[in-house]
Amino acid sequence: MKPSLLYPALLSLLLTRGLCTSFIKVNHGMKVMKGQRAFLSESDLQFSIPREKDACKVEVVVNEPITQRVGKLMPQVFDCHFLANEVEYTHNGCPLLDEDEVMLRLYRFTETETFTETFLLRVKLIEPDCNIIQLGPKRLEVPEFYGLSDFIDKNILSFDYDKRINLECTIRISPSESFLPAHGQLVTGDPVKQEPRGDQPQSFFHGSDQKPGPLCKNGGCIQGLKSIQKTIKISCEDFLVMGIRYQHLDPPSPDVDYIVIRLDLTDTRSKSLYKSEHAWIPVLIRDAVPNQIPKATFMSMFILEVDQFILTPISTATLDAEDSETAKHLLVFNITVPPSNGFITHLSDHTKPITSFTWKDLNEMLIAYQPPNSSHTERRNLEVEFEVHDFFFERSSPITVHISIRTADTNAPRVSWNMGLDLLEGQSRPITWKQFQIVDNDNINAVRLVIVDGLQHGRITLRGGKGFMFTVKDIQAGVVCYHHDDSDTTKDFIVFRIFDGRHSIRHKFPINILPKDDSPPFLITNIVIELSEGQTVLIQGSMLCASDMDSSDDYIRFNITKPSIAGEIIKKPAQNLLAYPVTSFLQRDLYNGFIYYRHFGGEVFDDSFELVLSDSHDPPNFSGPQAVIIHISPVDDQLPIEAPGTLRHLIVKENEVVYITKKQLHFIDPELPDRDLIYTLATPPCWVQPYSSLNAGKIVLVETIAKLGKDYAGDAAKTFSQHAVNHLKVAYIPPVEEIGPIPKHVQLILSVSNQHGGTVQGICFNITILPIDNQPPEVFSYDLKVEEGGFGQITASHIHITDKDTRQEHIKVILQKTPPHGIVQLDGSALQEGDPFTCLDLSTLKVPA
Repeated sequence: MKPSLLYPALLSLLLTRGLCTSFIKVNHGMKVMKGQRAFLSESDLQFSIPREKDACKVEVVVNEPITQRVGKLMPQVFDCHFLANEVEYTHNGCPLLDEDEVMLRLYRFTETETFTETFLLRVKLIEPDCNIIQLGPKRLEVPEFYGLSDFIDKNILSFDYDKRINLECTIRISPSESFLPAHGQLVTGDPVKQEPRGDQPQSFFHGSDQKPGPLCKNGGCIQGLKSIQKTIKISCEDFLVMGIRYQHLDPPSPDVDYIVIRLDLTDTRSKSLYKSEHAWIPVLIRDAVPNQIPKATFMSMFILEVDQFILTPISTATLDAEDSETAKHLLVFNITVPPSNGFITHLSDHTKPITSFTWKDLNEMLIAYQPPNSSHTERRNLEVEFEVHDFFFERSSPITVHISIRTADTNAPRVSWNMGLDLLEGQSRPITWKQFQIVDNDNINAVRLVIVDGLQHGRITLRGGKGFMFTVKDIQAGVVCYHHDDSDTTKDFIVFRIFDGRHSIRHKFPINILPKDDSPPFLITNIVIELSEGQTVLIQGSMLCASDMDSSDDYIRFNITKPSIAGEIIKKPAQNLLAYPVTSFLQRDLYNGFIYYRHFGGEVFDDSFELVLSDSHDPPNFSGPQAVIIHISPVDDQLPIEAPGTLRHLIVKENEVVYITKKQLHFIDPELPDRDLIYTLATPPCWVQPYSSLNAGKIVLVETIAKLGKDYAGDAAKTFSQHAVNHLKVAYIPPVEEIGPIPKHVQLILSVSNQHGGTVQGICFNITILPIDNQPPEVFSYDLKVEEGGFGQITASHIHITDKDTRQEHIKVILQKTPPHGIVQLDGSALQEGDPFTCLDLSTLKVPA
């Protein structure tokens, strides 16, 4: 295990500001698998502050680049009594270090005072037993400077995970975020071989096709390649076949460069992240030398002149370093021996000492030296020792900077000490002499402070009343108080104009505000839940999601205050476990895919439930009621049914075309409109009794016929909808032939089905065709031979009468003219002109002549 990079003298300075004893009960550090993440537990870190006594917060110090070098601890601010799975360290996959450190600052807030303690949490990085990302068997190598590597394929990289159908594997690459690769770029495509020109000797193209030059620094000396500059996210399988290669661009470089990838396994059902892993893929650069240590530049003076009490920025003229393999803005300066008096600070918060800083901040003059608040009459000389770390964690030899503090020769008031205020959101704190000190050589009692700017989120009182001007004695007496307005803010400041009657200066007093858990959670996503009737659907984290500004989102609780009517919310912790109804659930249950909505299967298709959000605070903060809307799509799980009163019988005259109405044919489906109920003719119209004609009429769709009549010769309809029946678009055309004198009965067999496949078979539909007497009888007469003086019998063979639409017994024969030489008798009586007789009389031999 490597020793801490924060040296004991500096640690002592950090730990003793604001308290006498430590509030840390347990600090064992934590263990994290490389490339993975782990949660901080109570066995790793505990504090000796009772939960019910004082408010207590822990802040991750983010402006210390010598800490969190290969990982991040989140969230940035958390409660001392943190919950399980709330505070998480994520390793970025770097294989170069076996230990990391996180600087934390503890705040204990009493009613009148704030105690702070800064400490280190050590993170031991261990090799995992099994990684998803597997390197090898082949190494990625560049044969020469400006060269190209082989493709990144399954020989370089493989992924070992349970390839279940509900896990989606993706790879994310972001060179701009990781600053890797540091000496090359990722490219796709095939290089185009450069052909020699006629004026160039063949020896010009010796060795490689890639020659050093201005274009090579930009990757342009090899034609046909496309650089990957932006963030890409692609499936794991596609990543290995997309033809990615490493192109070297920047000699001199170390003999190893790296490609950073992140693998995510996502549950396709819940859209939640199942597992994530980071890895650095090494790229070997042949003929390159190992990484060299940084070194101090010769142009810097390494001397800083400081006026007494005056916060003085440090520039690159005082301190500078360089490294041939690492860009300057990525260099980190670590303070190995701090000044014996005063401290180095960052101007983003000059009230707190720092232990490290970047070259970028140094170049922008954001790093300064704060002299001590003690007065002296002679020049004082101090020394500070630094070492510089490059991007691959090589450190330079010690670099010493000499600080010379000049004596002050002025009667103007000056701020000798400014530590600012630390308080909890909504609290009040006095500005005391411990935080803010002013000196004046000739008359300190004449010094006045006037507020001229700031106070964006609070106010100042003097002895309990409104105050805008006060004296040094007021500060020493602790009667100047700052009151925060309880808004969700983390920073405030006051700008004072300090004058003694003749001299005036302006000075900024910073105020650091730690958030308290006083805000309820709020919904940020509330998407309508859609499912089919009787179905159970997973409520995904992307459908229902909340956030809390003051506490962990994982522990937001969804409390169901008004349950759903048509279904219920259930929790299923695992696939092999039974689901059970719940009245509340955590947001992390949503992320883990445990929460479902189950529809009971009834005929209610618009449902909802109301919930109130609460956080993990004690007592909890509650949101207002929120409604979650559920839309259920009907599923036709029932067969169509016949409407009450339906006749299924049609009476039609033989010479008419009749519409089928819903009085004769009407089926309904309560879940579907009538247009989705389709009738199909299983058998066409047919005669119930044997009949000489084969044609029993036909069913037609009226909307397809220009002129409807019995003479319609088009095709019969085989299917039609209930909607067409309702709107008189379905008709029956009787047969063209005469049916005879008696009614005829026709029958057809139907089936009715809905769009979901529910079908009722064997529907019998009857049609009665009534005859119409609209045809005259046909008469055929034959000679009757009678002997002179004799008589003959007139029978049906002499007068043959036929009528298609009249019964024989209903046909009458009228004697219109008597025979001139005889008589016609009926039952022995002579018939006169106009007298009738029937066909039955002829057939029964009642008409002699």
